[in-house]
Amino acid sequence: MRETENTAYARKREFLLCTDICGSALDTLRSRQEQAYCPALVEVFELEEHAQEARRAWMSVALESRLRGGNRFRLLAQACVRIAQQGAAVPGLDGILHWVESGSELTHGALAARVKRGAGPALARALAWSREVNRRLTAMPKECAPFAAVEGCLAAVRAVADVVAMGTGTPAAVRGEWTRGGLSGYTDAVFAAPQDGKAEALIPVFGAGYLPSHMLVVGDTLGDAALAAQAGALFFPILPGREEACWQRLAEEGFPKFLHGSFAGAYEDTLRKAQRSLLP
Repeated sequence: MRETENTAYARKREFLLCTDICGSALDTLRSRQEQAYCPALVEVFELEEHAQEARRAWMSVALESRLRGGNRFRLLAQACVRIAQQGAAVPGLDGILHWVESGSELTHGALAARVKRGAGPALARALAWSREVNRRLTAMPKECAPFAAVEGCLAAVRAVADVVAMGTGTPAAVRGEWTRGGLSGYTDAVFAAPQDGKAEALIPVFGAGYLPSHMLVVGDTLGDAALAAQAGALFFPILPGREEACWQRLAEEGFPKFLHGSFAGAYEDTLRKAQRSLLP
């Protein structure tokens, strides 16, 4: 694995497979929601009396909706709406919704600057939640187990294609997670991006001279599917709750079709339709 700061990339082979990391190759997405995002929501928004409803709402939005893998503040807003619909009072909900829908930059840093200028209690609470999420994520155990069948699939793929892994976070954090998952020997490079920044970070890869029909993106979110479409690449979804079966199918069926030019069209359309049906 070549360490990269996303500034340079050179194509080695004719074909490329680019896989998302969290929730696609590594079984880390659910644990982060359960151990960081959801308990921070209950604590900061004082939802202890409605903790069960809050957890159901958060996990549904974070794992089983079109927002899966998306911006944390959009997830927060939607989860809070669902909690309120169940009868719980969610402090600051209107202010958070207004901010999320305003077109403002939805990042922790931008929110911190806005709160410092006096944004009001609703956004101050959203910032407190984001800080608590970060604290809990830092304190979480560092185990990063891959889904079954990932290692075997990537080993077979890398024999004939370039393999790139992509995660959100700092380069050191993303590379460390990939290495702890035991997968560093199966990739040519690991790229890191801020939230909502994968497309920009992967410009060196998608611009390295591959034919569009020779690029395959693997991911678990609709954002990953959109990334593939934006790059002109093909897309293979990792379906929530069916990860092992998907990696097995990729190894035995999807990747051979990709190599032989029969992936695009009806086969890919069927895969994308299955993903959309699971992430409404």
